[in-house]
Amino acid sequence: MSTGSKVIPLLKSAPEPDQLADRLDGGDWKGIEIALMPQHLADDGALARAVEATRDVVAGMIVTAEAPVAWPSGAFVRVDRLDDEARAGIERSAEFAAQVGSPVLTIHLFVPLSPDEFRSSDAVDAAAVEEFLGFYAYACLRRGVAPLIENVPPVLRMRTGGVFLSPLGGHWRDLVEWRERVPELGFTIDTSHAALFRSFASAYPGLFAHPWDEELELSRYVEELGPHAEVAHVSDAHGLLGEGLPYGSGELELDPVVRRLGELAPFIVAEINEPDPARSVEMKRAYTAIERALALPPTEPKPVRRRVPADSFDWQEVLERRDPVPSVLELQERFGGRRILLTGGGGSIGGALATFLGGFRPERITVVDGHESSLIADRRSRDPQTLDLFQHVLCDIREPGRLEQELAAAKPDIVFHLAAYKHVDWAEVFPEEFVDTNLHGSWNVLRAAEAAGVETVVVASTDKAALAQSFYGRTKRFMEQLTAFAARQAGGRRTAVRLVNVLGSAGAASEIFLQQARTGVPLTVTDTRMVRYWITMQHAACLVAQAALLAGEGVPLCSPCDPVMLTVGELAERIWRLAGPGRETEIELLGIRRGETLSEVLTGPGEQLGEERHQGICAIDGEIPTAGAAWVIERLPSGAGRAEARDIWLEAMQRPGLLAPARA
Repeated sequence: MSTGSKVIPLLKSAPEPDQLADRLDGGDWKGIEIALMPQHLADDGALARAVEATRDVVAGMIVTAEAPVAWPSGAFVRVDRLDDEARAGIERSAEFAAQVGSPVLTIHLFVPLSPDEFRSSDAVDAAAVEEFLGFYAYACLRRGVAPLIENVPPVLRMRTGGVFLSPLGGHWRDLVEWRERVPELGFTIDTSHAALFRSFASAYPGLFAHPWDEELELSRYVEELGPHAEVAHVSDAHGLLGEGLPYGSGELELDPVVRRLGELAPFIVAEINEPDPARSVEMKRAYTAIERALALPPTEPKPVRRRVPADSFDWQEVLERRDPVPSVLELQERFGGRRILLTGGGGSIGGALATFLGGFRPERITVVDGHESSLIADRRSRDPQTLDLFQHVLCDIREPGRLEQELAAAKPDIVFHLAAYKHVDWAEVFPEEFVDTNLHGSWNVLRAAEAAGVETVVVASTDKAALAQSFYGRTKRFMEQLTAFAARQAGGRRTAVRLVNVLGSAGAASEIFLQQARTGVPLTVTDTRMVRYWITMQHAACLVAQAALLAGEGVPLCSPCDPVMLTVGELAERIWRLAGPGRETEIELLGIRRGETLSEVLTGPGEQLGEERHQGICAIDGEIPTAGAAWVIERLPSGAGRAEARDIWLEAMQRPGLLAPARA
């Protein structure tokens, strides 16, 4: 915590002569942070050389020190693993800090895990973390060095390539809680890391079991950690992956943040990820910007616009499994800076998908929906920090002329078609409406996408299409065939993705069960023996987004590869246990509705699940017949009205041979 003395801005360098010479060239720099690399801790000789390289050039400057993110063997630093190499690495890092005159040493509070390890991991071993941090604190303090822990971003690149995640250290609460256990610890606040964690938590809530994102504003990190902070690492941030960006080049308003940090922490480091680590052009510009910001007069912080919090119920607890880890690098490359359009974007799944895609900072997301209230509600619920990314359009996909106009205006690179009717029993009662929307509407989308030159189209289907035993299932089977037909006709990237039952989606049984459990009324269950596949809303968003990656690989049909299978009775019991009043589960049986079946499958005759391409998604291998689609298109006049088109679609639906799946 700052004691009122003048705040010192610092540059940053490894203890390498060439890099240090670059950093100290061209200015009267007041301080520098030395970031140790694994090789500097290999043995006592390596440590001595790092100390000598630093001492030779930093005389008269303020110096701070940072421990490496990996040990000499290549093993990542993990605060839950205090083995012999970690002990030696901590001792040498603390010794380096003491010998170069650094009053502090920073280490990252993290447990780096691969995506597969992260998804399957149990709770962090608190006893092991306490042992590590206690040893770290003792090693520092006995040398007169203050031990600091730093907050980390949601996605760790670790300077080695690849993607890693940590179940610990992203939220400011993690640092506060560990200081309560090990009171000798202080903090290093990283602005970029905090901003990225908030962006990830907003785009893909649940993976880090975070609370409402209002807790994650950068100003909150500063105020919660500032009283015990000694160092701040300052850089800009963008989206989910833009870490360590030049000052003023990202999404953060850094001047007031730096001004406030100057009242709390004595050392502020210009921590910029330079394209060439041997050069420090942007770092020095950031240093100058920090000096300027520190000289600004105090200002009142801008009030954070408060919103109604999202429902905090964690559906992952119902499934007893974490959501998939998205393939963030591939998704960033696919969606960053692109134009995206979603039909049915005002629905619950469409809204979750749009939010997820927004994290990759596309140029624009056009949200199309024919339901005015849903569209307005979606816009009002949007995060003010990303609202400019979204354009909301009121448009009915059953009107081909309007749809073509909107696609021509939006010029999307990628279209996600989610607009559909989905209730099985209603399809049996109102088949005309279901063919209007699920079939003619889908064909309108596919045709308008072709006319607009859309590169990729992803169409949402359902596991009920696998056997097509209900009228609704048959409309979705037909949608898959229309998608395959459009791909062959246009030569573009077109794929259908089979969703399963999405927990918490609007109008779903799971949403009704949750409302009933919370109020303590009996759960209205059709039949407790019904077997269904289940995924969370976030898994659904990730699934549909990653289907666009599979479309680029020429996959025409895909599915969740690992949905949880539960009976409806088991689902009801779990929801009651987690959200109910604490007494024995109360269930009221309603009986199976028209069109429903006791069980469902992911694949039909002639189909099989392929290998997992990305977490949570796989291809469905098998031939997709398109005779039904061809039969309709031959008979459907280009300017057909809704009534004429409906008659043709209904006739096709009554010809089972046209929709029959290929037999193995």
